[in-house]
Amino acid sequence: MTDDHAVEQANAEITRRWFTGGWTTDPDMADDVFSPQFRTNGLLVGVRGPLETVRRRLAAFPDLETEIEDLISAADKVVVRVRWTGTQTGDYSGVPAGGKRVEVRVMSIWRFAEGKVVDNWTIQDQFSLLQQTGYLSQDLTTAQGRRYAAAD
Repeated sequence: MTDDHAVEQANAEITRRWFTGGWTTDPDMADDVFSPQFRTNGLLVGVRGPLETVRRRLAAFPDLETEIEDLISAADKVVVRVRWTGTQTGDYSGVPAGGKRVEVRVMSIWRFAEGKVVDNWTIQDQFSLLQQTGYLSQDLTTAQGRRYAAAD
């Protein structure tokens, strides 16, 4: 195994641990995963950014579970596609608790340096999340015509 391959594998394992453990039971592992210079979507948030994000999410969805659907590691980057589910029993990003179960997809691209994540570009399906919580009407559709997707 080459050194580059070993680094790719280590980065993939760190990513896997964060999305299956840090997101669900142990957000404090953020200190081991993220650089103090960590940026998400271009903004410097340090270790505290992902730590507080996960704590807020777990406060609202205490039964949160994750499933990694895709994980690709190449050079200093890891791309991960995650599906998370949970029941909203607390306020989340200004949305009052409604007791509804949600299923949300997230895609992130991480860049590593010296064994820690330094950059993250991420997209979460907020539209679907807000519909599932009842904050947005189910009658709204995405640009892709989600309402009609089953007709094909």
